[in-house]
Order: sequence, then C-alpha cells, then structure tokens
Amino acid sequence: MWRIARQPTRRPYPGGVLLLLQADPTGLSTPLGQVVIGAVLLAVIVLAVRFLWEHRNRR
Repeated sequence: MWRIARQPTRRPYPGGVLLLLQADPTGLSTPLGQVVIGAVLLAVIVLAVRFLWEHRNRR
C-alpha cells in the first residue's frame, strides 16, 4: 500500500486564537476592573432614576 505523507500545518503564530483570548489588555476582567464596572453601572442607574424623578411632572 502507498502512504501519502501529510504536510504539517503551519499557523501564522504559535497558539492560534487561544493565545489572543487569554490576554486581557484592558484589565476589565480583574477584580478591580469588575468593581469599577459595577460602580459605573450603579452610578448610571442612580443618575437615570434621579433624572426621571425630577422630570416626572413636566408634561
């Protein structure tokens, strides 16, 4: 029987896409980043409720 030799596949960079998914250049996945995101989200909700409360009777 004849065997066909397979050429090894070469990737443009080692690790493929998984290497890109492991690094977080923004730092938002750290505990401090998550606290900052939570604080900003809470501040936006408070400001929205305050805005709607002040403008509830202006129709």
